[in-house]
Amino acid sequence: MKLLYEETLGGLSIQRCYGLDGSVVVPERINGLPVKELAGYVLSETVRGRDKPPAEFAGEPEIKGGQVEELVLPVSLERVGAYGFYNCYGLRTMAFHSTTLDWGAGVFTGCTGIKRLDIRVHEGSRSCLKEILTELRQTLVVDYRDEQGRMLAKLIFPEYFEESVENTPARIITREMHGCGHMYRYCFEETRFKVGEYDRLFRQVQIQESEALAVRLALYRLFWPWGLSGDAGNVYWEYVKNHVKAAAMGLLEREETEILFWLARERRMDEMALEEMVTAAAQMEDAQSAAALMDTKYRRFGAAKAVKRSFEL
Repeated sequence: MKLLYEETLGGLSIQRCYGLDGSVVVPERINGLPVKELAGYVLSETVRGRDKPPAEFAGEPEIKGGQVEELVLPVSLERVGAYGFYNCYGLRTMAFHSTTLDWGAGVFTGCTGIKRLDIRVHEGSRSCLKEILTELRQTLVVDYRDEQGRMLAKLIFPEYFEESVENTPARIITREMHGCGHMYRYCFEETRFKVGEYDRLFRQVQIQESEALAVRLALYRLFWPWGLSGDAGNVYWEYVKNHVKAAAMGLLEREETEILFWLARERRMDEMALEEMVTAAAQMEDAQSAAALMDTKYRRFGAAKAVKRSFEL
């Protein structure tokens, strides 16, 4: 990947990106100078009046719009210009630091394909997570890490959308909110994420969201229990125990076998729960996982007891 950049006060501003790869990894420094900014429309699908690239970039395809699939931003980045990722509908994941605070207007317009965010949170400073979550209304999986990159939690923020409903006789238009995702986006005190508020909203997920999403959210909170209180943990465990087959099928589908076998070894999973997990693996035609789960079941509970049968002639 090649970058067209300009020198600004105290650092560099990336103007455009060139290359064939859909993964855009913005470096922290170029020629010893920190990358401070991504210019407006830097990865936009179309920009009217954009100048032709310099001669040294002639023949290089520009990385933009639907071509962008992954975006990795450096810790040095302070600002993203207006409509920076406009209509990057192919963008699926974005990794960034909480200290990038200046996000221009319409940065994420058209970025409907984003499914995963990976954020490193720098304690003691403001965070941009709330702002970004508010801009993206689809279901998001957020890898929440500390400053060194250690995983603290994997969080699911459900989708939400607003609908305008017209009351024609009264000539009144009301707005109706669908989905509980907007409530999850309020789990902040100023810009600081409040994990306790997040956990308290699980009752809403059980009511408004699918079984698959709810059990996935619960499993992630139990597997990465950062900030998890005992009461909230009990609520999550109760839900997982009552939906263990759906939990196992989701883990197998996403190939999250580490969580699957952790769950199988957990003391809260009884013999019947293990049997449901084996059945789920069989239904998913995953013979290897089914065999491993049967082995775990045998190690924990022993061989199945033979059933005595009598016959009369």
